[in-house]
Amino acid sequence: MDWHQLWEVVSAPDNIPIVALIFLVPFYAWLGLRQGLANDRLIKQLEADPQLAKTHHRKTQPWKPGWVKEVHAWPYLLRMEFLASIIVTVILIVWSITLDAPLEELSNPNLTMNPAKAPCYFLGL
Repeated sequence: MDWHQLWEVVSAPDNIPIVALIFLVPFYAWLGLRQGLANDRLIKQLEADPQLAKTHHRKTQPWKPGWVKEVHAWPYLLRMEFLASIIVTVILIVWSITLDAPLEELSNPNLTMNPAKAPCYFLGL
């Protein structure tokens, strides 16, 4: 197997999401573990100093004076979620139009599927 053949397999339109996950899953696992460790350090710090626990804002990022201490979910958070859902929808639409992924052939009701291709359907699982 040479590099050209590997590139053909990896760059196939139906393999692009799998290749993207190879990079995204470790990154977000690292990011979540890093945030968890920062939260654990903050918990230990606040448990050691009860006076600080009464006044601290309980976030790992520093709080600056002048920031609003409460942010209401309606409409601010929902507006951000709505914009994020629109952006993701547009990305998925553009992706589905530009990538020519192979489609399954139309189903034929007169033809039974090969059990070797999907044994879970025929084993009663």
